[in-house]
Amino acid sequence: MKRIGLALHYSRLGNLVVKLDEVPPLYVNVYTYTMKKVGVLYDVIGNVKRPYGLVKPITHEEAVVGQPLYVRPQDLERRRKK
Repeated sequence: MKRIGLALHYSRLGNLVVKLDEVPPLYVNVYTYTMKKVGVLYDVIGNVKRPYGLVKPITHEEAVVGQPLYVRPQDLERRRKK
């Protein structure tokens, strides 16, 4: 698994805001450390040095806030081939 960043909070529209360490391709699945699927990364906002990602969550769980989020290497390879 590859760490992409830290979940900060939910926005007013219900999206999960993630402070990104590394910018993965869009529309890649995002997971917790226990491989529980959180949602799909659908937008990257902010400036180039400190980007933030918006994740469309599957469920609205407060337990995800403050946890590091990850992507699977298989998902990254699949996104790059397309």
